[in-house]
Amino acid sequence: MGHEAAPPSIGSDPDAVPWRAQMSPRERSRIQQFIERLIAAGYGFTYDVIVESFQPYQALLREVRDLLERSCDDTDRASVKILDVACGTGTVALELARHGYSVVGVDVVEPLIRIARRRPAPTSARLEFENLDVAADPVPGAGTYDVVVSMHTLYWHPNPQALLDGCRRALKPGGHAVFLTYSRPARVGQVFREIRARHGTGSAIRALRWLIPTALFESFRDYRPYYMGQEEFHALLTRAGFQVLEARRTFLADISLLAWVRSTTLPR
Repeated sequence: MGHEAAPPSIGSDPDAVPWRAQMSPRERSRIQQFIERLIAAGYGFTYDVIVESFQPYQALLREVRDLLERSCDDTDRASVKILDVACGTGTVALELARHGYSVVGVDVVEPLIRIARRRPAPTSARLEFENLDVAADPVPGAGTYDVVVSMHTLYWHPNPQALLDGCRRALKPGGHAVFLTYSRPARVGQVFREIRARHGTGSAIRALRWLIPTALFESFRDYRPYYMGQEEFHALLTRAGFQVLEARRTFLADISLLAWVRSTTLPR
């Protein structure tokens, strides 16, 4: 296998074409994907440190756990199979496993899955991580999951309809899911002012530890965010074969839309 040519040094032929411009679109795409994965891995590690003590996020996790309990009634938790879609470094998957559920976390970014697999978990935890995209790849055990959880995936995924179709195929007939998506950007100044108006300056200042790194990460990503209103969100879920059982705005200054749903069609 040949070696890649090194970029020209500073001070070489001033009329030379910049080395990036000499790349094919495929080569530039590979480099961009590599950079994004490095950024995602760095942000994922930072995010985990932040959310462990960030009360609004912990409150959001409690909301999700409450809906899972309602989804499964009195079923033994160890027998409840949960698929965590776009699990990142496994924060939510680990939380659910600690509460006794059997969890499989999946993510398209392989470095994040490597981090998730290295994180300490209770010895009794039933927890696995797989590197895949639910929208495009076969899900191990498709059609056997009781619940799917997708935390803020739809707004960045390039094909949200395909993602939802993949989530439905993963579920048992009549299985439940909890979907969250951002309804608007988490702009630091705007959200800070809204939180200050609702909960006071102290809460607004504490929110900056989540808002600032999130805004920085979003500024580096090469993607087109897809923010939805509640009506469009529910229409997308309905087209994918879900019935909306409960919905609300949540997280920080209600920047997120949450939907608890049930599959109404057989997996394809």
